[in-house]
Amino acid sequence: MIFQLAWRNVLRNARRSLITIAAIAIGLAALLFLWGFNDGVHNSMMRNLQQAIIGSVQIHADGYFRHPKLSRDLPDVQRVEDLLIKLGVQQYTRRIRTFALAAGDDNSEGLVLLGVDPVREVRVTNLHTKVSRGRFVSPGDGNTCVLGATTARNLGLTLGDDLVLLAADRFGALAADRFTLVGIVESGEMGIDRGLVVVPLASLDAMLGMQGRMTDIIVQSPPDKLEALTAALKQGLNGQGDAHAYEILRWYDMYPMMKQWVDLENAFYYIFLGVVLLIVAAGVMNTVLMSTLERMHEFGIMLALGCGGWRLAALVGLESVLLGLAGSALGLVVGLSLVGIFHHLGIDLSSQMDSITRFYINPVIHPEIDTDHLLITLASVLLAALLASLVPAWRAARLQPVEAIHHV
Repeated sequence: MIFQLAWRNVLRNARRSLITIAAIAIGLAALLFLWGFNDGVHNSMMRNLQQAIIGSVQIHADGYFRHPKLSRDLPDVQRVEDLLIKLGVQQYTRRIRTFALAAGDDNSEGLVLLGVDPVREVRVTNLHTKVSRGRFVSPGDGNTCVLGATTARNLGLTLGDDLVLLAADRFGALAADRFTLVGIVESGEMGIDRGLVVVPLASLDAMLGMQGRMTDIIVQSPPDKLEALTAALKQGLNGQGDAHAYEILRWYDMYPMMKQWVDLENAFYYIFLGVVLLIVAAGVMNTVLMSTLERMHEFGIMLALGCGGWRLAALVGLESVLLGLAGSALGLVVGLSLVGIFHHLGIDLSSQMDSITRFYINPVIHPEIDTDHLLITLASVLLAALLASLVPAWRAARLQPVEAIHHV
């Protein structure tokens, strides 16, 4: 009965109700599209960072990430891989990582020296797709290497030239070998185009005397499974008081600045959400309050016939909820449609984002909205509509029948 009365009262002044519903819908649709744009930028940035080189999770010997030394090699690599297989992980690869001095004919430069498995690496990262000239290291290669474009230019090297790499081996003695440049990476991303040299894992193993030892295992994981996978790896590798301790680091444990940047930008969007909610609440309150004032005589008669004050308040509150639901439904359809359309088409900002790729951001943005942001926004709009009814409902609950009947 109360629902029927509330719905009839919403339709009583259809023009005013439609204006309120439209205001809620426009506000919600704008919020959803902005969240979609924001999440599209952030998600692509985080995916690009993980897929470019670092992976979602890295497993090392305890303390290796902050103090990388070849003597801190990864204990019992086979055990780690067996656990990954048991957990259903297919995208992982082995690496040896250290520092080296690279020397060309006339110049030298300090680099991160990365030994990769050519077969597994291409399944875990997309570094091989960044090669603009030549090719990536391949199975069966001897002493070949891939350099970033900036490093190659600084060293004065082109494809086919020789590069001498000098590094400390597992025992701390100097080791050197000559590698042929077969590929040049031009990604536009910081830390790749300059400061990195990639060589086959077997060649680096022989040069540094590692004898099959590894320093890193890189794992690629979907975002929704990252936390569960990390917890399972910590439990499986360090949960039984093992003598060998491992460190299992998520991408944002190693590079927290990017996650903090994402969190900071999200905070600004929550401020914008608050502003829109105030507008929504003001619009709903205005509509319901005007409707309440126009129906004072009607409310007085209802009270005189035995309708309780709180039941009258519930009627007014339900009207606000109906307006909020109608506006939210319309805004949800419009907002998600906009996100879907522009996710398919993309928003090309390449002219305004000429050098933004160095921060792992694609110049063509494809909006996509995270489920938690969608639910928070929708729930907030409905809550704002409900809270906006408190003042009119409180006034309706405190009405005196005689005064209300004679109200003009």
